[in-house]
Amino acid sequence: MGEGENGERIESAGSSGLGGFLVRRFLMVAVPMAAAEALLQPLAFGTLVPLALERIVVGGLGDVLGALLGLAMLALGMVLFVLPLAVGAMLFARMVERRVAQVQEERDQERERLYARRNLLVTDMAHDLRTPVMSVLSLAQALGDGLVRDATDQRRYLASIRSKAERLGRLTDVLFDFTRLESDGFRLDLRPCDLPQLVLREAAAAYSDAEAAGMSLEVDVSEQPLEVLADDVQLGRVVSNLIANAVRHCPRGTAVHVRLVRRAGVAEVVVADDGMPIAGDVDRLFEPFSRGDEARRGEGSGLGLYIVRRIAELHGFAIRLEQPYGSLTKAFVLTCPVWD
Repeated sequence: MGEGENGERIESAGSSGLGGFLVRRFLMVAVPMAAAEALLQPLAFGTLVPLALERIVVGGLGDVLGALLGLAMLALGMVLFVLPLAVGAMLFARMVERRVAQVQEERDQERERLYARRNLLVTDMAHDLRTPVMSVLSLAQALGDGLVRDATDQRRYLASIRSKAERLGRLTDVLFDFTRLESDGFRLDLRPCDLPQLVLREAAAAYSDAEAAGMSLEVDVSEQPLEVLADDVQLGRVVSNLIANAVRHCPRGTAVHVRLVRRAGVAEVVVADDGMPIAGDVDRLFEPFSRGDEARRGEGSGLGLYIVRRIAELHGFAIRLEQPYGSLTKAFVLTCPVWD
C-alpha cells in the first residue's frame, strides 16, 4: 500500500468524521439559538423598538432625555435581536476550532503509525528474506566450488536449497496477499459456495504438512451441503492459513482438529489443537507482523492471522480465539452467516 494511498485514506476518514461533527454541533447550537431568537424577537421588535421610535418621534429633538431613552431602548432591542446569533456563532466557532485541532492530532498520530508500520514491514521482510537467501547462496557456492563431492551430501544440499527457495516463495506470496488486501482496488468475488467442501479441500491439502511436522490432523466435517456467500479462493486462504498456523506453532505430537459446527443461521469453522495455550496479549495476534508470545516466534511473516482477519472482515464474517475450547487447549473460530 503506497504512502499516497495511505494519506488519502486518512484524509477521507478525517474529512467524513469532521463533516459529521460540524452537522451535529451546528444543530446543537442552532436549535437553542433559534429558540432564544424566537423568544427575544417579539420583545425586541414587538415592544422595545416601537416604544423607542414612539419616544423619539413624540418627544422630538427638544426632549433630549426622551430621545436618549428612545435610542437606548432601540439599541437594547437590537442587542436582544443580535445577541443569540453572536453567542451561537462564537460557540460554534470555538467547537469547530477544538474539533479541527483534535482531528489534525488524530491524523498526525495515524500517519506516524502508518510510517512505523511501513518501516516494520521493510525491516521484518528484509530479515525474513535475507536468511534463506544467504543459506541458498552458501549452499550453491559450496556445490559450485566442488567442496561437496559425496553424492548423498550433494542431494542433501540440493534438497536444502529447494526447501529454502520454497520458503522464499511462501514469504513473497504472503507479502503479495498483504499488499492486495490493503489496496482500495481489491474486491471479493462473492458467490454461493459449499462451505463443507471448501473446508475438506483445504484440510486435505494440509495433511502432508501436518504429517511432516509429526502431528495428526483430525477432520470432523459433515458433507451435507451448506452454502455461504463468499469468495471461494479467499475463504479457502483463511482456512488454510489457520491450519498452517497450528502446524507451524505447535510441537510434534499435537493433534490438530478441523471442525464445522452448524448453528442457527450461522456456521463455525473451527481449527483447534491440544498444544500449548497462547500467552500474552492474544488480541495482538491478529495485528500485522505479530508473532505472539516467545513460544510462537520463529519462521513466519507475522502476517498470516492478520490476513485471516482482514479477509473475514471483508466478507462480514467474524474470527476469534477461544482458550480453552472444550477439552482442547485453544481454537480459532470463524463464524459465517449461512446463505439462504
